[in-house]
Amino acid sequence: MRRGLRYASAGLLALAAGLALPGCDSLTDAGTTRPISRPVTVQGRTITTTTEVGGCQSARLTAQENGKSVSLTLKVKSTRKSGEACPAHIGLSPVSTTLRQPVGSRSLLDATTGSTLSAH
Repeated sequence: MRRGLRYASAGLLALAAGLALPGCDSLTDAGTTRPISRPVTVQGRTITTTTEVGGCQSARLTAQENGKSVSLTLKVKSTRKSGEACPAHIGLSPVSTTLRQPVGSRSLLDATTGSTLSAH
């Protein structure tokens, strides 16, 4: 029983330090790129998708354009400040980017995977 108590205490200590919440401290300041796994919508020059973010995370969608394609990059980064506790929840967050020109006949690509994305 004493052994179980020791492991439980270590687990509570890790939780209090924010170490037991994956994603809170595992991202660098620059962010981590993620594949785009949810539907993409296009309205005029605005492209939107959603992504999962934790309590101490923010997401950003960026686009690189050329005449034949629009490459989208989804980055998630930690917003946790030193000494701040991370809420233990994950939710869907919409992310958008505005293009210089409408998508038109150009293809949409996920810059992380190279996959072609379909827009709705």
